[in-house]
Amino acid sequence: MTDNLTVAHLGAGLGGGANIAGLRLHQALRRRGVDSRFYYGSGDSNDPSLIPVFQNRSFFWRNIAALAVSWRSRKEAPGGFVTSPSWIRRTPIQVTGKLPRVVNLHWVARWLDLPSFFGSLPPELPVVWTLHDLIPITGGCHYPGECAGFTQTCGNCPQQKRPHRHDATHKFFRVKAHWYKKINLHLVGNSEWTTSQIRRSGLAKHAKSIHTIHYGLDVGEYTPVDKLCARRALGIPDDRFVVGFACVDFSEERKGAGRLLEALKVLPAQTILLLTFGAGKWPPASGIETIQLGTLNSPQLQCLFYSALDVFATPSRAETFGNTALEAMTCETPVIAYAAGGLTDVVVDGGTGLLEPEIGSVPGLARMLQWMWQHPVERQAMGMAARRRVLAHFSDHLMAQRYAALYQELLSVAK
Repeated sequence: MTDNLTVAHLGAGLGGGANIAGLRLHQALRRRGVDSRFYYGSGDSNDPSLIPVFQNRSFFWRNIAALAVSWRSRKEAPGGFVTSPSWIRRTPIQVTGKLPRVVNLHWVARWLDLPSFFGSLPPELPVVWTLHDLIPITGGCHYPGECAGFTQTCGNCPQQKRPHRHDATHKFFRVKAHWYKKINLHLVGNSEWTTSQIRRSGLAKHAKSIHTIHYGLDVGEYTPVDKLCARRALGIPDDRFVVGFACVDFSEERKGAGRLLEALKVLPAQTILLLTFGAGKWPPASGIETIQLGTLNSPQLQCLFYSALDVFATPSRAETFGNTALEAMTCETPVIAYAAGGLTDVVVDGGTGLLEPEIGSVPGLARMLQWMWQHPVERQAMGMAARRRVLAHFSDHLMAQRYAALYQELLSVAK
């Protein structure tokens, strides 16, 4: 039953994998009859259920935000990325109007000021926080890597320029612990790996419950296109072995664009083509013929991209789930990836793609590419099995059903 169930989702924007996952949940809940609204900080939409709040549209707030980001970035080590639980102004939930029955947080860094937001909540109001990365359970880093500081109280953070016992991450960790104790908090991992990291965190003891609910997408919207038609629509020769890659920021080392380019060198250059979508600075020229499609926000265009591929590569060293891998599989394209994080929930090794156990190994990535190139019949069978797996386990209908059940369970306990 979803009668009288009102849910307020909060996400920093309308773009990026985390926010897209949150939007998919919001839209699927609305199709189930849930009164769901999505409050966001950056972006524009004509959908009345997507409501902008705390936006930095004025010259003053844009500059304050830029200065805050710059000041924080100066304290980070090269490659580090740490966000504070506090932000540039107070962000009480009352700005959204009538209080919902459930709050569902998504990626809210550098938008929500957690102290003022949590301080504005009635203590019994259920707060579900969907983890799209690990910020909510660390002292502010997205991915701690080999650092285990978040299992205790953070500090001595390798992502800080001058790490010490009581550095910023330790302070941020303590702020979160203070507020988590005061609210009715429930943490949801988007994969078994993410949930395992939640349970490791020193902050987990302040959550009232911990759950795992996988991402899902609209399997009617994401459908395969005939491969030859997709290639001709994109101007790609029929006889090429086409490898796909996509991410928000090509220059992010964790995502592995450089590793993929290096691994592709094992294949005959004249037979392969790398097709990408996304943004950011592309790695230096590698001799691999590459077509960059830019940012593709339309699911229809994304389906053309995924359907034109022989294989989709996700050479990331860490992923809580893997949205793009799921999208590719829905379009009957097999996936190769490292057995990193939540990707092991999505890709079945030898069934819907291939997984390399040695995370970050370029030779391992090359072996998977070579196998896919040499086995077209098996590759096609994997692609078909991939869509069947998504239909069975990762539809947005299933995702919404599981979240609605969780919301109702939390409300029944709160009575």
